[in-house]
Amino acid sequence: MNLADTLRGLWRRWYIVLPGILITAALAAGAWSMISPGHVRSSTQLLIPGPESMPAGSNPYLFLGGLSPAADVLVRAAGSENARNEVVEDYPGVEIEISRDVSTAGPIILISVTAASDGTAQEVLELLIEQTSTTLDELQETENIAPENRVTLLPITVDSQSVLYQRSRFIAVAATGLVGMALTLFIAGLVDGLSRRRKRRAHPDDEQPAGDRSNTPGPEPVDESALARHDAETLEQSPVRGPASYEPEPAPDPVRSAR
Repeated sequence: MNLADTLRGLWRRWYIVLPGILITAALAAGAWSMISPGHVRSSTQLLIPGPESMPAGSNPYLFLGGLSPAADVLVRAAGSENARNEVVEDYPGVEIEISRDVSTAGPIILISVTAASDGTAQEVLELLIEQTSTTLDELQETENIAPENRVTLLPITVDSQSVLYQRSRFIAVAATGLVGMALTLFIAGLVDGLSRRRKRRAHPDDEQPAGDRSNTPGPEPVDESALARHDAETLEQSPVRGPASYEPEPAPDPVRSAR
């Protein structure tokens, strides 16, 4: 079955294809409305060395190279499962990510929050900014580091407005549309195939060509050009005979008769 036959079969089963398309569109719209978009807010924090750990009057940004291990330790502590569970219990459905900012070489901490509303994302982001600072102080206090030598966190960027995250919506709508259309085409093709099969069984002669309806083979077609060539060859090989000539008998000789 080629593409034209398939399209004709779908056209014959329009009463299945058209409702299937409408139902699929309704389901896709329902999936779009049921899945709310995510609101994403993020913040970046920079680790700054303590004033007593640098020469007096020096630029602290020139001494950031040695703070990369401290940033990794802070990410591991602030992003641990226990710390995340404390936030998720108060704000269910919120997604939290605390990691190193791989786009830069400096000791920058990246905090990302995805929530169902912009207000919730803002509250959770502010809570995490405060929590990372508290975690850093606790780690240094455990090691009895003097306050003047402690590393501090400097907020660099804090989003003032959320960014809509629509990926989940698009995936749900695309999956619903593909499944709905596949089921519609499958059902239409199945019904059309079964209908044609029943029709062939009920009327087998209608499905056969006109030449196959009789068991008696018909006369073979005559090749007129071959016959003409055969007659021409026969005429060339046989001599041409004209009409028979008549020769009169000679008259009797009178002298011989007298003798």
